[in-house]
Amino acid sequence: MEYFDMLAKLGIGNAHPGGFSATLKQFEQYPLPARSRILEVGCGTGRTSCYLAAQGHDVVGIDIRPDMIAKAKMRAETENLTLKLLEGDAISLPFPDESFDVILVESVSIFTDTGKALSEYYRVLRSGGQLFDREMIQRKPMPAEINQEITEFYHVDKLWDIKDWSALVQTIGFIRSQIEGPFMFPKSSLDLFEQPDDHQQIDAGSFLDHSMWEVISKYNNIMDSYEEYIGYILVIGTK
Repeated sequence: MEYFDMLAKLGIGNAHPGGFSATLKQFEQYPLPARSRILEVGCGTGRTSCYLAAQGHDVVGIDIRPDMIAKAKMRAETENLTLKLLEGDAISLPFPDESFDVILVESVSIFTDTGKALSEYYRVLRSGGQLFDREMIQRKPMPAEINQEITEFYHVDKLWDIKDWSALVQTIGFIRSQIEGPFMFPKSSLDLFEQPDDHQQIDAGSFLDHSMWEVISKYNNIMDSYEEYIGYILVIGTK
């Protein structure tokens, strides 16, 4: 079992950097215009997309995994919300140019071709629209064996640092851009306590699966042991 398999089976909706608490804090700091047309790339089980739909926005959520989309649709139905949820790839978004006022991304871009993904976000943004992309980064250089352990667990080619992100963002074409952070990861248990997910959908028998506990244990070990090396940033770009 891999990391994203675990997230899907447990229906986790706050695995992105900073958890759902950071999501809410972002919306407080950067309020979205009323009734924005929003694309969430990598919507997972739909927690953030459903939250935004409940605020009156016109929301589209895409994810490359059909099991995630299935749970997002169940969440939307449970919450009696109307939004569009479909399978899609961050590096080839199935939308015309300038389709959205806001692109929201929570820990997706590093798991794919990051440059292609950001170019796609820019393409489907309307003029004056904004990108908000929260991603894990390398806060400071780390021993090679630790870097290998983290990148192999998450199946990423490399852990970008803030200089890498700054260099990429400057090539995309935003008229204004900024990078907030890096921030340290909060304890995941704290986010669950502060923002419990009342609509989490856990597959039957998940906690009886030994491989599930292996992935959870490995994740917790990485978060606890290497917190000095890893963190996250928020990339904001205006087209």
